[in-house]
Amino acid sequence: MRRAAILGKGTLAAHACDVIAALPNTVLDTVIPNTPEPDWDISLTQHVQQHHRGTRLVSSGDWRDLDPGRCDLVFSVLYDKIIGSALINATPQIINCHPGRLPQYRGARPANWALLNNEQLHGVTIHVIDAGIDSGPILAEAHFSLWPNIDEVADAWHRAMTYAKFLISDTLPRLEKITPRPQNHTAATIHYMRNNHQLGIRSDWTRPATTAT
Repeated sequence: MRRAAILGKGTLAAHACDVIAALPNTVLDTVIPNTPEPDWDISLTQHVQQHHRGTRLVSSGDWRDLDPGRCDLVFSVLYDKIIGSALINATPQIINCHPGRLPQYRGARPANWALLNNEQLHGVTIHVIDAGIDSGPILAEAHFSLWPNIDEVADAWHRAMTYAKFLISDTLPRLEKITPRPQNHTAATIHYMRNNHQLGIRSDWTRPATTAT
């Protein structure tokens, strides 16, 4: 029996819990919600308590409280901490759902940066976690249209969550059969939280009324 863990937050992580719990020969062993949990999305803690009562909840929010080697599959879904080598090296399958295209939009706030850059295409990516920032081989991806003159960050984000749900549902049952595809690191761009001030009018869910067109 394969044991799995989810690290993350909100509706998307709750969906991943449900998908994993339904997989054959797999048990949802541990869930580590972000701490604090966002007040603008559902509580992952409450979802697990209501729907997966046999699952261990780690209230610290810290990946270090998941004993290395305890789980065969670890899935990071909008998790807010960088996972260290102790857990990476001890886990046969450790993967991440990133709400952006890779390798172009590694790091923080990919939807914000994509709109700031007037991209016509955005996406979500499931990839292997390695020692870098969103740099591991790609397992699955979905792309969708952006309309920067119309879309707010909130629009792009909610669209990404919709596509991510489908991608998680499609990918997890096939995970054992998928061959990861290395990223083109020469095309990579990483956006750090310390650069958020450069986002300007794209720093929030919506633009100021005087600038939205």
